[in-house]
Amino acid sequence: MRQFLIFTLLFLSTIHLYSQTIDVTIDWNNSVRAIPEYAYGVNSPANFIPSYSNDPTFMRNLKLITQKKGFVRLHGWGMIDKNSPESWLSNGKWNSAKIKQAILPLQQQAYKVMINIPSGSLGEDDYQNPQKFAQLCAELVKIVNIDHQLGIEYWEIPNEREQGFVNPGLTVNQMATLIKTASQAMKAIDPKIKVGGAATAWINIDYLTQLVQATLPNIDFITCHTYAGDCTNSLQKIYDNAQFAVADLKTLRQNINSITGSNYLPIFLTEYNLSYQGCDNIQSTKGAIYDAIIMTESIKSGIDGTCYWAIAPYSDMSIINGDHLDENAYLFKTLNTYFQGNITKNTTSDGSKILIYSTIDQNSDNYSFSLINRTSVSQNIKIKMLGISPNNLDRYVWNGHNNYLTEATNWSNLDNGNISVSPYSVNLFTGKLSALSIEDNEDRNELVLHPNPSNGIIHLSSHNSIKTFQVFSSLGTMLKSGEIESNRIDLTAFLSGIYFIRVINEEGTISTFKVILK
Repeated sequence: MRQFLIFTLLFLSTIHLYSQTIDVTIDWNNSVRAIPEYAYGVNSPANFIPSYSNDPTFMRNLKLITQKKGFVRLHGWGMIDKNSPESWLSNGKWNSAKIKQAILPLQQQAYKVMINIPSGSLGEDDYQNPQKFAQLCAELVKIVNIDHQLGIEYWEIPNEREQGFVNPGLTVNQMATLIKTASQAMKAIDPKIKVGGAATAWINIDYLTQLVQATLPNIDFITCHTYAGDCTNSLQKIYDNAQFAVADLKTLRQNINSITGSNYLPIFLTEYNLSYQGCDNIQSTKGAIYDAIIMTESIKSGIDGTCYWAIAPYSDMSIINGDHLDENAYLFKTLNTYFQGNITKNTTSDGSKILIYSTIDQNSDNYSFSLINRTSVSQNIKIKMLGISPNNLDRYVWNGHNNYLTEATNWSNLDNGNISVSPYSVNLFTGKLSALSIEDNEDRNELVLHPNPSNGIIHLSSHNSIKTFQVFSSLGTMLKSGEIESNRIDLTAFLSGIYFIRVINEEGTISTFKVILK
């Protein structure tokens, strides 16, 4: 009897988890942050090797994943290991010819490259000699940017050499001395470059905060890493760790802002993965969920770029394997293609289950949003949208059954904005702004706006007195507001394009319309 009662309670609990509706709101009229140009990047140690940089198949796949947006970070301990095919060293000196062959294809195709110099030429202990390390860094800057004119702007030093992670590790003051010494030597060669670090092994808030205080003004950006653990962790723990990491990044952002004030200092998460060792989950849709949480939530939290570890066909952690792309590789393609422009304001009633990310981009004509279900059960979601009434959307789904699906979704066929998402899944939706219809209002007969499209003079007809109006760009920026006179709004000074007009009547009722100016 007792076992039966326990089973019944567990069953009812599961039903409750499934049936409870989560409320999500997206305010397309309210932009909260421009998406940084380095938002969704990758590490590509394969590009240390000229044969990969010049391989059409590999470079085609790299382009598909990155869309030439986000960093391609060149990092790997093989860079300074004479026995590795990635090595750029020959007899303790930089191999100028090999370096040019490796970087030139990236430069010619306009990739955004960051070069990490992890340590010195004699092994992993060389970071303890700031002068020697600085000389080595300056020599590489000269080869890359002066001798070969490759124009690499971002340089990161060192890699995971902090006290508490390696022994001997650098204290905050020792790391500050290393970065200051190297930065000065490197900028003496090329003053246009940006030098940052310290590429700490985890989001060490106190260490990095103190490092900024000790290093300014000789540091141009901050970098750190995060991994969810090893391959033995459960999915729940992996996704919990992703959100813990994002919370730490948000705190770090606040700390750095309090130090630098108006002198903004970028923060980049230059390595992340659900495990620091290879396992099946990395290349699967389960890995895509972790990656999606890190990328979208980090950018929402004020981080300026992320770099997935790693793109290298010879690695068991790569999402490119020969000419084959793993399922989660398409997550990067979709984010870099559609999730650009500005992040819009959004809320979820239960962030422990459903995470929401929404963007709008007038330049590419896209509006997009993602729903991440980080739980082991399906979730019912009711979505309220302000400023846009969707119609036909493309939907991309990565779910816990290792399925990557694409489908078309007609929003008008949904039950009043209700949608169900499968367990452990990422759901990305995207549509075209130019394909939108005028947003439905509660009573179409009460307020009519015409003509639409318009040459600039908008007329309004209503049973109630209309008081004020606001005009927004499709990015959510308010462009004009005022009292409505003679039941018309004059937009003749505006350029052709898509705008949103918010009208408020004497009862305080708000109606929003999408208007096209010819």
